[in-house]
Amino acid sequence: MPGQSPAAYDVVVVGAGPAGATVAYDLARGGDGVPPRRVALLDKATFPRDKFCGDAWCAPALEILEEMGVLPALEAEGLVRPTRSGGFVSPNGESFVSTGEAPPARESRVYSIRRSICDERIARRAAEVGAALHEGASVAATELAGDGTWTVHCHDGRAFRGALLVAADGATSRIARKLGVVAGGPEATASRRYVAAGTHAFRADGVLLYPTYVLPGYVALFRHHDDVVDLGSYLIPGGAAAPGELRRLYAERIESDPFVRAALGPRAEFLEPLRIGPLRLGGVPRSVGERLVVVGDAAGQTDPLTGEGIHTAMIAARLAARTIHEAFARGDLSERALGAYHTAWTKAFGRDFAVSAAAGRLIHRMPLLLDAANRVAQRKGDAFMARFGAAMTGVVSKAEFVRPAMAAPLAAASLGELVRQRLLRHEVAGPASYAAAAAAHDPRATTFRNAGVRT
Repeated sequence: MPGQSPAAYDVVVVGAGPAGATVAYDLARGGDGVPPRRVALLDKATFPRDKFCGDAWCAPALEILEEMGVLPALEAEGLVRPTRSGGFVSPNGESFVSTGEAPPARESRVYSIRRSICDERIARRAAEVGAALHEGASVAATELAGDGTWTVHCHDGRAFRGALLVAADGATSRIARKLGVVAGGPEATASRRYVAAGTHAFRADGVLLYPTYVLPGYVALFRHHDDVVDLGSYLIPGGAAAPGELRRLYAERIESDPFVRAALGPRAEFLEPLRIGPLRLGGVPRSVGERLVVVGDAAGQTDPLTGEGIHTAMIAARLAARTIHEAFARGDLSERALGAYHTAWTKAFGRDFAVSAAAGRLIHRMPLLLDAANRVAQRKGDAFMARFGAAMTGVVSKAEFVRPAMAAPLAAASLGELVRQRLLRHEVAGPASYAAAAAAHDPRATTFRNAGVRT
């Protein structure tokens, strides 16, 4: 209530998304000889609340959810959809969509889980192990006193004191930016629009489309447990379209995309208007300050090639919690001591971000690389597609692309596409070939038309 003395905690976490809630869970739980910490977990919204981005949870995030006990509960309630039948459509319309007959390897798992559901479950789980969850806590100001204590002031008059502050307040991160730890605004955008169950023709679990008008971004179709389809898209700077053009692009190109139209069919009913959210990409050069740690979207822990950020945020959150536990044990919450967290997440996945950014630029200039990858998937099947997808999303290192088992067939196929598209001028990637492929009747069981669309 207004006028109350600030509640005292060891750590105040602002933002109860997957990153902030995971940090709070690990800190409040303690264990293995590590004492639990008094944690305040603040979120400006009241749960359930939504986030307008992808609902795809990759294997590393699923493993953390399992350890927390969140995923088994969601599975028991039937609130998840494993992505078994999936693939992608290349810029010239080549398509490979697995039939879903063979279950994916554990490291290749992807589940569709609504953010409005899973985000709340993680936050509630953090509260169950001891974190104090405060909803509707919109932060107005933060201040670090001379005695090393942070005070977080909310617009409704509530205040929280802590020895350490974790900024997990999203891509715009007013806290990290105001404190001068993070500079600039979000660079990319993602969109989402749900399509009502029973009104569409999409039967696969998840497919990415790479038409030239959106490269190196993509359009995504994911199906949820209740047959609702998530139609999303992702735009990054320097691509075929600027991130600020996403709404226009959706109206002019995505809605009329021949593969999207085939997936939605003539009776599709949208459950919501187009939702657009910001993304900060590629990791920030500085993610700690004096008694301050920045995690998740606030720290730009999102892959520049795919926009995947849930599992990287949760991995970073675990690394942050470990560093914070160690800092308390040593009695040193200085920026220098907390720098171990920045080093740890950079080593774990941050170095891959530079490779992802370079790959995005290359794909924009040479879309035929994706055409080549699709042709290899058609020949080699699900096992190749699983490894390719894991490397693209950062589940495994981008070094996977230079290993012989993947590099050799990709190089050979890329050379073939280079000859066909650049020298012989056959099958040149573009709207015409993309549309022709969407209309073609290919007998393969793994085409988008045969594996991805109900007939």
